[in-house]
Amino acid sequence: MAKDKQPGVGGDEVEGESLTTREKIIGVALEVFGERGLHGATMVEIAKRAGLTGGALYRYFDSKEALFKAVVAKHTVAFEALEMVRPLVSELEPKTALKFIAQGTLLVFFAEKDFMRMVAAEAVKNPELAAPFFDEMLNPAREFMQECLEIWKEKGLMREDVNLKIATVAFLGILGYFAAEEAFFGSGFLKEAELEDIVDQFATIILSGILKGE
Repeated sequence: MAKDKQPGVGGDEVEGESLTTREKIIGVALEVFGERGLHGATMVEIAKRAGLTGGALYRYFDSKEALFKAVVAKHTVAFEALEMVRPLVSELEPKTALKFIAQGTLLVFFAEKDFMRMVAAEAVKNPELAAPFFDEMLNPAREFMQECLEIWKEKGLMREDVNLKIATVAFLGILGYFAAEEAFFGSGFLKEAELEDIVDQFATIILSGILKGE
């Protein structure tokens, strides 16, 4: 059976059942990378957990690094929801837009705890391999947030002394800390407050510092 090389992930995809096998490999790899890190993980262990021989695994991914990149690529598509709302930004009230960004971002982080732990660990040891996560997930979120601020500034809603880049980092920083505390340490704060209430407060705090007073 002919095989077509998958661009950018270093693996081969086979039609039919093999696509399911490829997805299974990626899921198993996430578990192993999360437990052992990229350096400690081996293709032999990943193949064994996936119920494959080493040779069969290499039909899909020609190296451990290629498999790591495939794991990152699979999980970075979650932020595509931002693109869906982008055309509506100019029509949304600032608080509505910020709540959408906050809730969407946090839901992704909480749903992908294992992935976030894996990326956080590898970003220190192998920043070049973790780079796609920043390029395809974090950078678009930052750009989207700054685009919102630019629109509000053009509408005359924002204080003139507000630095858009700093305001962007401030809001995403709130989300990042909260997500990290919940995902990595399980603080349990969400058990005491609904996510909708939490993002409402986050939006209120930021907007009180950047919007013009009544």
